Amino acid sequence: MDSMLSGLFGGQDDDDDDRRRSRAQDFVSRYEQGSPYEGFSDQEAIHNYQQVAGRMSPQDFEESAAEAFQRMDPQERMQYAQMMQQQGGMQFSGGQMDDPRQLARMTSQFHQQSPDGLTGLFGGGGGGGGLGAMLGGGGGGAMGSLLGGAMGGGNRGGGGGDMLNNPLAKAALGGIAAMAMKRMMGGR
Repeated sequence: MDSMLSGLFGGQDDDDDDRRRSRAQDFVSRYEQGSPYEGFSDQEAIHNYQQVAGRMSPQDFEESAAEAFQRMDPQERMQYAQMMQQQGGMQFSGGQMDDPRQLARMTSQFHQQSPDGLTGLFGGGGGGGGLGAMLGGGGGGAMGSLLGGAMGGGNRGGGGGDMLNNPLAKAALGGIAAMAMKRMMGGR
């Protein structure tokens, strides 16, 4: 388990396992306090998500996502599902769009099918566009402006760093990362 955590924070030679574990616990704790998109920076959400997403089995990814989506309110989950459908091309197969398990299944499926995963969809995996653009980061059209304004994005220019001007993107990436770290440390 500590070897899994070693890469989460850069695996610096001077960092010992206790320090890495402490950093992971701190991130998880901050995520679990308050709303699911506060208490951690945009860059922490991106970095931690990128570090854990490739280290999890599909089942662990889906379970971590379900736990993260459970922390969102039903309206936020519905908006997230709509974003996944519109931007990610995912088809929602029946049921309620605000169901955390169904959202986790849909997100896990997208993660497995897309080489850039969620960071690519949200515009944080390199090139601009993606959900960052749709949510007010430039070029998103009327729907992007509407959703961007409704969820805290503005017309702030495209590119990777702007994706998390949307609290739902930040909550999804940060939440999946935090719940995965918690699993890696033995908490469920």
